[in-house]
Amino acid sequence: MNRKQLGIYGYCAHHPDHGGTHNSGAALLDDDGRLIAAVEEERLTRVKMEARYPFRAIDWVRGFGEDEETPVAVARLPRIELVGDVWRNMRYWAAHSEPGRQRLHFFGAMVSFPINALAEKLAGKGALPDALRRRRRRNIRHHRAHAAGAYHCCPWPDEPVLVLTLDGSGDADCGTVWIGEKGRMRQLLAIPAPHSIGGVYTAFTRHLGFRPTRHEGKVLGLAAYGDPEPFADRLRRHIRLDPDHPRLDTPLAQLAYQRFSPPIAARLAEGLDREQIAAGLQAVTEETVLHFVRQWVEQTGVRKLAVAGGVFANVKLNQRILACDEVENFYVFPNMGDGGLAAGAALAACADSHGGLAPRLLESLYLGPEITREEAEAALHAAGVAFDRPDSLAQTTARMLAEGKVVARAAGRMEFGPRALGNRTIFASCHDPAINRWLNDRLGRTEFMPFAPIVMEEYARDYFPDWRPEHVAARFMTITYDASERARREIPAAIHVDGTARPQVLRRQDNPEVHAILAAYHERTGIPALINTSFNMHEEPIVCRAADAVRAFRLGHLDALICADLLAVA
Repeated sequence: MNRKQLGIYGYCAHHPDHGGTHNSGAALLDDDGRLIAAVEEERLTRVKMEARYPFRAIDWVRGFGEDEETPVAVARLPRIELVGDVWRNMRYWAAHSEPGRQRLHFFGAMVSFPINALAEKLAGKGALPDALRRRRRRNIRHHRAHAAGAYHCCPWPDEPVLVLTLDGSGDADCGTVWIGEKGRMRQLLAIPAPHSIGGVYTAFTRHLGFRPTRHEGKVLGLAAYGDPEPFADRLRRHIRLDPDHPRLDTPLAQLAYQRFSPPIAARLAEGLDREQIAAGLQAVTEETVLHFVRQWVEQTGVRKLAVAGGVFANVKLNQRILACDEVENFYVFPNMGDGGLAAGAALAACADSHGGLAPRLLESLYLGPEITREEAEAALHAAGVAFDRPDSLAQTTARMLAEGKVVARAAGRMEFGPRALGNRTIFASCHDPAINRWLNDRLGRTEFMPFAPIVMEEYARDYFPDWRPEHVAARFMTITYDASERARREIPAAIHVDGTARPQVLRRQDNPEVHAILAAYHERTGIPALINTSFNMHEEPIVCRAADAVRAFRLGHLDALICADLLAVA
């Protein structure tokens, strides 16, 4: 049965909403419904969190056999189909707004949105260029695309799965609940956007001086340095933990609507330092989502969870969920944010077309462009960088790392998603905690969490006693663990002030070349782990092509670069 399917997420340049999205991209399923190619547009345009239509991503995935007959799945609904939901949200915001300018704005939006949606429909202008609008097409609602990625890529094909999504908002919702069983999903709940705990987190990310939808991870890192209770008490007054989903009262409900969030956030946080704000925000996010999880596990009796949406980029939250007695196991779709919507839309459309699609674990995220030796040679020659081909690249790399050198690697196919997993990575020794300062300085970064470790699976329990082989989330850096005393002693640079780390637990079959480097380093040092941080300069996407890697290598003043199977030493 032919299950080939193209999935896309992004808006045409002429579309009035294109500035409100981020992380556009494209993905392709093969004839068997298997994800074989996926890339975010930012990696190709070099514009961080690219929002524009993913022309380059589509062109690239077409090289894997996509043609004019391949159906298209778009991860959004036409605005005309959202009028009722948008009215619902605007009424809620209007009822919880301040009299005057705010309230008039919401009533105005209730009038303008349906008019604009109808005009879009009559003009025949949606979120697709003409070439794709002639194809067989399905529009997949935002949160269904999130849910489809989580369910159809989870490791439980023969069991019911509780599927949860939570984010800032998308297609008028901020979360959903589903049961996945026998290859099909059944929706139990949609949460309206005004009740967005993700929107609250983003609003305070902005308030703390960081970039919303981009720097929530910095807030998570900062949270470990503060007392959560002063700010947590203020937030709890405005959250009702109802049986179906948390409900936000004024003023928290307004935070999900970005136009009015800055002054509201400032009033709520008045008199508190940034560490207290971050700590309280993280604590209440964990409490609220854990209540939501427990309620739905209790209601459904299903104890295996698959999740997606930007809220689940919060690795400390994920640790808390996995630790719940009510939860048997927990899978995070590795590209949990909007960057994963193209893949989710393709999977949802494939399931619709064929009466279901059984879950099949996404074993590898190496789904992006590959750097060949020829490309690497050309890029290094063009930059005037000398290189050679060592007889044993793994041994040579391990020796440099043991000497305290910092080595970047850009080889094989690029990772799909926000985490570098060895193929677009900077490696370094974990023994010096100061590396988090001086290497971030070289790369122009500001972080509050330490670099993450990559550790050989054979030794993962030695460093993280709660880790289990069935914890797929740890293969993709989507969860933290409490570190053992041995870990604190041997890899202190990878341990946060709160005693946790976010590991990539690497099996040999996942990436033999990187595993060989780790094994050789372990032989030399007795340490089966390395620092693994993404290979990019500050506020730039992770490197994609060889030329990107050579540029970042030089700008970051790194000691060595592995590009394909070539080695350049500074």
